[in-house]
Amino acid sequence: MTASEWQPMSTAPLDGTPIQATIPGHGSDNILAWEGPFLGDEEEDCYTWVFVEDQEPPACWDDGVCWTSNSDGKPSVRPVAWKPLP
Repeated sequence: MTASEWQPMSTAPLDGTPIQATIPGHGSDNILAWEGPFLGDEEEDCYTWVFVEDQEPPACWDDGVCWTSNSDGKPSVRPVAWKPLP
């Protein structure tokens, strides 16, 4: 596998490194990073995927953040694949 091939999100870097990601229904030109801690619903710190470029996030992401559950009570569509930025 080369660095330019899509990889499963389970192998994505969780150190804040920006990556290119595929989000179902939202294409594959999304620039994200794993960020946090954010204060979660249960007053616990949580980490999640966040847009780091000035891009339009999916409508189901609140404030450009992939929450487990959004303000409307529905889950965010999660990214499914990633690759390093060129």
